[in-house]
Amino acid sequence: MMRSDESAMRASRRPWWQDLRWITAGVLGAFLAALCWGLFGPEPPITVSRNTTFLTAPLAADGLPDYGAAVLAAMGTAPKPEENAAVELLQVMWPLGIDAADLPAVCQALGIPAVPPADPLRAPTKDAAKKVSDDMFDAAVERPWTGAEFPELAAWLVAHEAAVDRIVAAADRPQYWLPSPTLLRPGPQMLLGVLLPELGDLRTVARLLVCRAMGHVGAGRHAAAWRDIRAVHRLGRLLAVPENAPQVLVTQLVAMATSVQADWALTRGPLAAADLPIDVLATIRRDLDTLGPLPKPADGLASERLFGIDMIVWIARRLPGGRAGRRELLADYGAGSDRLIAAVLLTSLDWNPVLELVNARYDRLGDGLQLPTHRERRTEWERLARETEGRVVGRSGWGTAGQVLLGACSRTHRSVFVSDVWCAMFLPALEAWLNALTRGQASFDLTRTAAAVAAWKADRAAGDAPYPETLDALVPKYLPTVPLDPFSDKPFIYERRGEGYLLASVGENGVYDGGDDMDGWIVGGEWQATRQGVDQNKWDLVVRMPVPPRPAAP
Repeated sequence: MMRSDESAMRASRRPWWQDLRWITAGVLGAFLAALCWGLFGPEPPITVSRNTTFLTAPLAADGLPDYGAAVLAAMGTAPKPEENAAVELLQVMWPLGIDAADLPAVCQALGIPAVPPADPLRAPTKDAAKKVSDDMFDAAVERPWTGAEFPELAAWLVAHEAAVDRIVAAADRPQYWLPSPTLLRPGPQMLLGVLLPELGDLRTVARLLVCRAMGHVGAGRHAAAWRDIRAVHRLGRLLAVPENAPQVLVTQLVAMATSVQADWALTRGPLAAADLPIDVLATIRRDLDTLGPLPKPADGLASERLFGIDMIVWIARRLPGGRAGRRELLADYGAGSDRLIAAVLLTSLDWNPVLELVNARYDRLGDGLQLPTHRERRTEWERLARETEGRVVGRSGWGTAGQVLLGACSRTHRSVFVSDVWCAMFLPALEAWLNALTRGQASFDLTRTAAAVAAWKADRAAGDAPYPETLDALVPKYLPTVPLDPFSDKPFIYERRGEGYLLASVGENGVYDGGDDMDGWIVGGEWQATRQGVDQNKWDLVVRMPVPPRPAAP
């Protein structure tokens, strides 16, 4: 009994700091457990709402929006095959880049049998029997040519005249309706992985029509040349401005590149021809005025929002591989390679604030697109890009102990960081797309102005000045107002040079760089014997008349 009392007395005399050590260890253990749970525990579910998922219907089996189904629904029902340009293009250029496994579903959606033609059209360079080289094809696209210059190409065009004529006729159909094969597959599909197989063949179609048009110009068949060039313009419009569904950015970019190619063909072909008939010129001007609008930035932003939000939903809930899979996916797009970003992607995140912040930035981008001028729109986008980049840089240094501690302790802080990384990753591509749309508009406006100058010239009597001294002379008979360069919101550059003139847009940098055209054939405002290298940060869009004959082959 005495020993027990002595033990109790000794225990009661144990130093207080020993008890504090155990208490501290317990508190620390609880803190670490809570920290690990917060860092690597389950993620909160995504709330379906306008501010998060943006779409609230239709829903997939997992309760989240099915964005692919929404895009298909927005496209509406297929037009009649005879009203759908995509049907004729597929039947002429089968399989139009579409995989064999996807063709039955695509044809069923189009309302046509999945039966290939006996002799589908291919690019002339893929016809070994005709021996049309890539260099020959490229040269024929750039300027007028004759059968004596390129006999193999001329023979190929004669052999395939009926098929090419079908493409020209298809361009006058009212719609281009072709759902992505990816979206026709069962179950939700990530929009970022949507296949657009026909775009490569559509580029070939545009080049083929321009090539034939330049051959027509070389032979003096100017009305036929304009029919082919107009078909390129029409295909670009059908691609870029769909009836219902928001258009994919890549499709809009291909459409704009197609339209720019048609503009170049017109200004270097029929409009540059000394023997262009007045009635053909009148048809060209009338058709240019009735082609319809070029795509609006708001159309592309609507699709980009769906693509961006859908991708976030996928990496949060649907992507195979879980957190490691999302890190690998974002690394492929330029994020996730940074050690801090890679570490954050492995932790537990709340995707609701990510979606809310990304949607807020899309809203701000949309507001910026409503500004009246390209310069104002670009300034607003650059401001947002700098702000976003600054937020990412401010959080991403390992030496910033406070940021690391906040990220370790706060799931919301990590989630906001991910939203900033997301926007920093995609904003540059959006800016490039906005520049491309403006470039397409500038190119088309230059072409319409060049056609007006040609009409002014056609009305002059012998001995008069061949071209106007200023663009003011075109108003009001040939143009309602002096056209403005959409890159600068000032009149296009116009200079009388020798027996011709130079007409130019200042291009993306907003500065006139002396008339260096972006394709390298016009440098310093003058045609070159060979294509020159051009600083891609310093170029203009240039129309230079007269166009010299094709340089002789070396």
